[in-house]
Amino acid sequence: MPAISLRTPSRTLPLGLIAAAALVNAASAASQRWACTVAPTSSFQQTTQIQLPLAGTWIGDYDATTNPAGTQTRPGFFGGSGNVAIPFSATVKPTAEIPATNPTGGFELSLDTATGAVQVFGYAVNSLGAQQGTVSTKMVVTYQTFRTFAPNSTFIGLTNVEIPFDSGALTRADAVQAGTAIGAATANADGTWSFAVSVPVNVTVEGTALAAPFASTTPAVVAMTGTIAFTKSGVTVTSQGSVNETVPVPAPPPLVNQPFDLPTVLPAGSVAHLLMNGTFSDGSTTTTASSSIVALGTPVARFGDLNGDGIVNGADLGLLLGAWGSAGPGDLNGDGTVTGADLGLLLGAWG
Repeated sequence: MPAISLRTPSRTLPLGLIAAAALVNAASAASQRWACTVAPTSSFQQTTQIQLPLAGTWIGDYDATTNPAGTQTRPGFFGGSGNVAIPFSATVKPTAEIPATNPTGGFELSLDTATGAVQVFGYAVNSLGAQQGTVSTKMVVTYQTFRTFAPNSTFIGLTNVEIPFDSGALTRADAVQAGTAIGAATANADGTWSFAVSVPVNVTVEGTALAAPFASTTPAVVAMTGTIAFTKSGVTVTSQGSVNETVPVPAPPPLVNQPFDLPTVLPAGSVAHLLMNGTFSDGSTTTTASSSIVALGTPVARFGDLNGDGIVNGADLGLLLGAWGSAGPGDLNGDGTVTGADLGLLLGAWG
């Protein structure tokens, strides 16, 4: 017996297909996805202090051939003769500070309102925005009494005295997602959703310190905790976070003839030009940070999302069926006619 069908002036749609479509629509998925851009009202600040034990010597930068007018160092009050290395022990304390900045960047976020599942994709945020951070280095140092010549000065032995050593700049601080980030959300009475998700990232920092450029990339986790609020155009995602942690740091390469200017004390007003050599031991780094991120999200264009609301669901199926047999909305394979092949593609993108 021939199939029963519903006829319209321009197309024929099998009744069996209508029934199947109704069943699929009844199970309409509730997952939505938005492309989120960090808003200018967002803020971020961070202080990271590293402590590295260091043991070595410093010596004047005098050289009979290349720098005959340079500083010479000699141990004790009277010093003897020549340019002699002076032993010391110290803790080197580099500090990187990011002031209150306006970060830039973005991510994609999905929310399944049926299950409360939240997922973050493509997180990439520049913590500095258009600003720079600072890098300063101090040393807490212990040394025995020594003398310098050119300039002539006496440095009385000291224990655990803090000396400014160097200043530099932090020019890059980026966090880029490095793995899957899935969290959970719960609905609130006001229509918003409270969510929490941990995003594994690689943090890349660049700048200058100790009169030289530096760059490093380390793994970290960005904890996003906040709310998702629906708007006419998409969503507003707010996230607050704080960090207060201390972690071990492996010893960096040794210092070799590192220039080190030491202000004189007896008498004051001059600068002794020294070269430092030393070996680091493993240390630690302490980071404190706070952030307030506001991101504005618009629906992500999805294959099969015919009405542009970010979801492939019954509304899109209705548009496809309404254009059945024509070249209208729903011609997903581009062959000029909406047919069962396009329906299969839409169902494959469902949700």
